[in-house]
Amino acid sequence: MSISTGLEFVSDNIMPIIRSLVAKKLLENGYSQLKVAKVLGITQPAVNRYVNRNYDEMLSKIETLGISRDWVMRVVNNVVELIMNNKEYEALEYLTNTIIMELGSLRLCDAHRRLVSSLPTTCNVCSVLITGIADSVIRNMERALSIIESHPEIQSIIPRVLMNIVEAKPGALTEDDVVGVPGRIDAHGGRVIIGSKPIYGGSRHLGRLIIRCMRINPRYRSVASIRYDDRVEMALRELGIRYIKVGPHEDPSEDSVINSVVNSLGNDRELDVVVDLGGYALEPITYVFGMDSVDVALKIISIALKITQLSPNPIN
Repeated sequence: MSISTGLEFVSDNIMPIIRSLVAKKLLENGYSQLKVAKVLGITQPAVNRYVNRNYDEMLSKIETLGISRDWVMRVVNNVVELIMNNKEYEALEYLTNTIIMELGSLRLCDAHRRLVSSLPTTCNVCSVLITGIADSVIRNMERALSIIESHPEIQSIIPRVLMNIVEAKPGALTEDDVVGVPGRIDAHGGRVIIGSKPIYGGSRHLGRLIIRCMRINPRYRSVASIRYDDRVEMALRELGIRYIKVGPHEDPSEDSVINSVVNSLGNDRELDVVVDLGGYALEPITYVFGMDSVDVALKIISIALKITQLSPNPIN
């Protein structure tokens, strides 16, 4: 058998494509080649080589290995978003954690075996990478909350029952495997207020929801609950975010909401958002899904910013 490691596989086959796409997107957003070189820690000629690559060809190669093009582009877009918001260290930490979680969850094993056929089908050595996964999820959530806290526009999408966001460990089985915010997220005086530090079991409702959803689509490990109204729906349409509406419910219980949302994701695995229209004494809520809490945080910020552009008057 081969001793080709998962880390080598990622370094040789995934990271060059991610770095090339990050360079291309930064250049498209006005960065010079010199600045891109500094951000990526490479030479300017290397940047030039990166941007002259055939990106469709590279992404096609990724897909032939069985790796989702959508996953690669989500990682790239989130890294670029963090860099452009002067959060280069957070981008580095986010990219590192994302790759380690993907390897440690053994989701890259089939792709690795397609290139190294001598790897045994029972190989699970990369699972050692998630020994400290509990702390990694907490750190990811802290990073997501920091991003949310720095955007006062978020107050436009906080529901009356307040907002929350959760992230589950890969392979999570119960709400105790899901990090949330006890006390939820509120806003006062134009400032976002985080109820408390994120902890495991911090949101029972969203914890139950994401556990059920992960059984249908394991890549969605995070969800946030935000306001629903006409302006939120308009922002979703303007941003081209795929969504569906469910309800209102004759029996507006927690179970009926969760069942409706889960069934929607089961019927359309490309959905990013499910709007639950609530019912008697149950507020309508928009559920925004993503591969991790940073991914979700950036999505809800884009929604809040779009609402601000479309209607600058704050929502009370």
